[in-house]
Amino acid sequence: MNEKIVIRKTGKQLLEQMDTTEVPQDGIAIWQLGQESLVIKKSGFIIYFDPYLSASPARSFAPPIQPEEIYNADYVIITHHHSDHLDPLTLKDLAIRSPQAMFICPAPHMERVVDAGIGRERIIPAQAGIKFELASGITVTPVACKHEQYITDADGNHFFLGYVIDFNGLVFYHAGDAIADQELEDALKPHQIEIACMPINGHDWRRLRNHIYGNMTFREAADMAAEIGAEMIIPMHYDMFASNTENPAYFVDYLLRYYPMLKFKMLAPGERMLYLTER
Repeated sequence: MNEKIVIRKTGKQLLEQMDTTEVPQDGIAIWQLGQESLVIKKSGFIIYFDPYLSASPARSFAPPIQPEEIYNADYVIITHHHSDHLDPLTLKDLAIRSPQAMFICPAPHMERVVDAGIGRERIIPAQAGIKFELASGITVTPVACKHEQYITDADGNHFFLGYVIDFNGLVFYHAGDAIADQELEDALKPHQIEIACMPINGHDWRRLRNHIYGNMTFREAADMAAEIGAEMIIPMHYDMFASNTENPAYFVDYLLRYYPMLKFKMLAPGERMLYLTER
């Protein structure tokens, strides 16, 4: 038989799956779209993180969804201004197809989001350490991070942010692009994070010389998740570009050697995960 078996959904089928997935009160649904693009569904809301869905010959695989197909976004959260995180083409089409969506981005990058065609009334400028509410019982705390270094604008607003989202006790963290350090650990530890999504592609002088800014290594990501007391770690930023990647098998091996009780999940593009809280 030459019939091809397709396990993961794409396009309209994937969007329909998001719509019809029933999330238990003590759970959360997560979809991976590649790089650091994630979708989460919780408390009746669908949130897109760093949607990078433009066609590009540099991509290792085609986008699981086309931007103009996305009608179901309630919130779109941007971690920083690099084009594989703040993708103007994706944001423009998504904003048209999902007119209800609100956009959250670091305050210094608000104009970039406006330039992508999103009205200012739809943008929430985020500032490190200043918590805000999305809906009843859902709070967001932006956390400053170092993408090779901490960078701020003239008003002291950080360029690079991760986001801690508290869904009525289930605490989810998307790190964005970040290097592990004591300042980040100190900022995260009080939140009692349950699910931590972290980059593992690392950093080195060769990539920095070519203006490819670094992130946590697989060791640093695992160490950070353990230090902040996370129940589960989801690795990101290892699957998209051949020039800026890491073998995730090293990450798994390190976890099994040093943190065998720390749960993890590697998601393929288009894959859904349903998680029930352990707390």
